Amino acid sequence: MPQKDLPLAQFQTLLSAAPHVEHVELQGEGESLLHPQVLDMVAALRARSIKVSLITNGSLLGPDVADKLTALGVEKVSVSMESADPETFQRIRGGKFEKVLSGLKTLLSARRTKGLDRPIVGLSITVLKDTQAALPHLLSLYDELGLDGGVTLQPLSLMPEYQKNYPQAMQNQALSQDEVDELWVKFRLDRRLARIKKNKERLAVRGFYDELMASFVPGKRRCPWLDAGLYVNHQGQTTACCMIKDTTRHGLGQLGADPLADILSRRQAMADELARGVLPKACEGCELGRFALMNRFQLVRFALLGSLRTWIKRWKKPSKPVRRLPVLPPSPPMHK
Repeated sequence: MPQKDLPLAQFQTLLSAAPHVEHVELQGEGESLLHPQVLDMVAALRARSIKVSLITNGSLLGPDVADKLTALGVEKVSVSMESADPETFQRIRGGKFEKVLSGLKTLLSARRTKGLDRPIVGLSITVLKDTQAALPHLLSLYDELGLDGGVTLQPLSLMPEYQKNYPQAMQNQALSQDEVDELWVKFRLDRRLARIKKNKERLAVRGFYDELMASFVPGKRRCPWLDAGLYVNHQGQTTACCMIKDTTRHGLGQLGADPLADILSRRQAMADELARGVLPKACEGCELGRFALMNRFQLVRFALLGSLRTWIKRWKKPSKPVRRLPVLPPSPPMHK
C-alpha cells in the first residue's frame, strides 16, 4: 500500500460519514506525527468528543507537540520500540534512541506540569528474532521513565499480505510459529508485565486497543475488530482491521462514498463466517483469528506446551552466541 497523507478535507468527510464513532487510533504504515495536519485531525475528533489514541516512533515528541497533545486530551500515546540499546535501535529504525528518549520525557513532563492523567504513555514492542532477549531492558526503561500506558508485544505479522512486502532481511527476523507461541505464554507469565498491566488497569484511561481488546476471549469465535472496529486508509477505503492491506480483494467499501450500512453489513458477514468456525479469507495468518477458533482442548494444550517450552529455555544455557541484527529499513520512518 503506498504511503500518502490523508488530506484534512477528506478526513472531515470520512468523519461525517461515520457519526457514531467513539474512539479513533491514528496510525498507519508511516509516522503519524509526520502528517502536517495531524494535530488538526486530533482537534476535529476531540471537538466531537471522540477519544483519540495514536502510535508514534517518538522522534517528533518535541515541546510544542507534547503541549498540544496534552491540551487536546489525547487518551494514549504508544511509542514503537524494539530495543533499549542505542546501537541496536539505530540499526533497526535508522534514528537516534536519545531523541526518542527525550521525546518521551518531554511528553510526560508536559502532562505532569498540567496535572493531567492523560495521555497515558506506553511502549509498543515488535519482537524480532534477534531482539527476543531485549524485553527485560525495555521493561526497565518503562519503569525508569515512569510510563503508565502499558506494554504491547507483537511479532512480525505472518499474514501473507505483510510477508510478501518484507525485504529479505526483514523476513529473516520473523519468529517461527513456536516462537510466537512462546511469546504469548511469556507475556502471560512474566511478573513484571503482569505488574505493569495491573497498574495500568487501575487508571481510568484506556487507549483504543485497550478498549477494543477488553472483550476478546480466546475460543469464542469472535474478533473484537469484527464486533466493533474498522480500519480506514488514506484513500477512504475500509477493511475489517488494520492488518488487512489488500483493499482490492478484501475491502469493505469506501467510507463517504458507499453507505456505512453496507460497509458494516460486509463486516458482519465476516463475523458470521468466523462464528461458524471458518476463518475469513482476509484473516489468513491472523493470530487473533487463530486463537478465536481454538477449542478448549487446543487452548489447554497451547498453554501447557508453551509454559513447558518457556521453563526449559529458562534453564537451558545458550548454545550459540547471539547474532548481530542485520541492517533493516526504518519502519516506520524516523525523523532524525
